[in-house]
Amino acid sequence: MLILISLLISFALSHQGVEGDEHSFQIRLLSLPTSLLMYAVASLTLLSLTLNWSAWKLPFRFGSTEKGHVLKPAVFYIVEDVVAVDGAGKREYREAFNARYNASPVFRDMIWTLSVVWMLWFYVFAVLFTVLVFTLPVEAVYAVGWAGPFPLAGILAVWTTYYVKGQLRREKDDGGQVNERTALLGGQD
Repeated sequence: MLILISLLISFALSHQGVEGDEHSFQIRLLSLPTSLLMYAVASLTLLSLTLNWSAWKLPFRFGSTEKGHVLKPAVFYIVEDVVAVDGAGKREYREAFNARYNASPVFRDMIWTLSVVWMLWFYVFAVLFTVLVFTLPVEAVYAVGWAGPFPLAGILAVWTTYYVKGQLRREKDDGGQVNERTALLGGQD
């Protein structure tokens, strides 16, 4: 992913431009890394969903998923890594999160839905900002290409918060398996 973005930036900076272009093409290319990142994340999420749906078994350990188990949707690994590593949840969180995923159909459906929704919106945002970068006046494209996706992703994050809270309530109401270990993940009020 980062290699693609580096290649894009390197190409843009090495491009000489044409007479009278005023570096317009370079500026437009340098405005695309955020869109390229969204295309890449959405495509990897699509791959994870496809492999999960087809019950593809991992030939190696991936995150907390052991070799021989089915790959989980991308949001599972993103949440697991962000909380376990950046949030200092450590191995205890990974184990609890994995146990919650395995024990609760509502939780599994929630992770699947979050992966699908974020993937689809990342594709929509990536296409939207790619089109804007190549159609807006060159004076605006750098700001639009780099800053534009973040407020939209913020709106999606707010939706995610409400959706997850609703699904966790549904899980609890449905008698979801919540115990001391999975309570770490918000299963009890």
